[in-house]
Amino acid sequence: MYDDFLARILEPDTCLPAQFWGNRGLSRQLEGEKRLMIAILKDAVECLEKYRGARNGSGRELYENALEWIEDKGTEWLFSFDNICGLLGFDPDYMREFLLKREQRLARPSRGKLYSFTASAAD
Repeated sequence: MYDDFLARILEPDTCLPAQFWGNRGLSRQLEGEKRLMIAILKDAVECLEKYRGARNGSGRELYENALEWIEDKGTEWLFSFDNICGLLGFDPDYMREFLLKREQRLARPSRGKLYSFTASAAD
């Protein structure tokens, strides 16, 4: 009898997702947190877009902060890039790679195009 009781309390609980989530009560509680996470991710992407060409001042700082946040692979902070992507159902490595490649492609060079002024053999 004691063994049956012990086996029952150590047995893992099984339930359907609908039983666990109920009538979306917990989901409604998480809506605010999810909206905040979406807003943070959206703000970072908008900072990359808006301040990409900024050379100094607060715009450049916002751009650098957004870029640094995306590049950081840490998960200690609840609102880290990896945690937000993971909780929203996005692959953080894929998102990071996509955004960073896009920045490399779209970022304006800090200097103009360099031209060589050496004499050619035809001169």
